[in-house]
Amino acid sequence: MDLIENEPCLVLAEKEIKEPKFLDTMILNCTVGCDRHCAGNKGNNVICGAIEDIHWFCTHIFPIEGNLKDPVEMTVLEIETLALDNGKPYTCTFKVEIKYTSSYNRKEILNTVRNHVFCQFVVEQEG
Repeated sequence: MDLIENEPCLVLAEKEIKEPKFLDTMILNCTVGCDRHCAGNKGNNVICGAIEDIHWFCTHIFPIEGNLKDPVEMTVLEIETLALDNGKPYTCTFKVEIKYTSSYNRKEILNTVRNHVFCQFVVEQEG
């Protein structure tokens, strides 16, 4: 095909890239903790462990199919620590909202989370 002078080239506008349509949502209640007999710097490790997992939730990108930008969106909603009598935290909890398209199902997402984070989590809400 020969290009004709002054003929516009095909350029994909940003609006032509399909935005993901999130079909499902779930909220994970995540916990990093140690028992009440943690000694030394263990309390700081609870917070550090939570930060590592929170960072993963904030930065992980699920493999993309087609022109979708990202078929799974994960957002940390809240973070809370509970302190021992001496003020050192023994538990850090946080909630993560996960929205996903039909590219992934619930089981695939939960298995991916389970394989990448160290916290314990339960699905608190689905919708």
